[in-house]
Amino acid sequence: MQGETNWHTKIVDTDITVLNVDLNWGDRTNSLRLKIYSPDWQYLGMYFDDADNTNNGRIRINRENPNGIAKGTWHYEVYEVEGTEDYYI
Repeated sequence: MQGETNWHTKIVDTDITVLNVDLNWGDRTNSLRLKIYSPDWQYLGMYFDDADNTNNGRIRINRENPNGIAKGTWHYEVYEVEGTEDYYI
């Protein structure tokens, strides 16, 4: 609901160079925000619907590091800006 924050995690325990984050709610009339934190709780940024250059009710982010993505538990904070919205991540 509006003003609510939900936390999600993703465990990275293999050697990868790209971390795909896909927050999809499919409704352009409501707005969600996404914050991403690394396993050591480094804040990597806040993302809005147009973060992928498209306003479509979806935030798709690829965090890339040719030396490897940090292993551990990544944290995603989803913040409801307007209305009530179902989503998946």
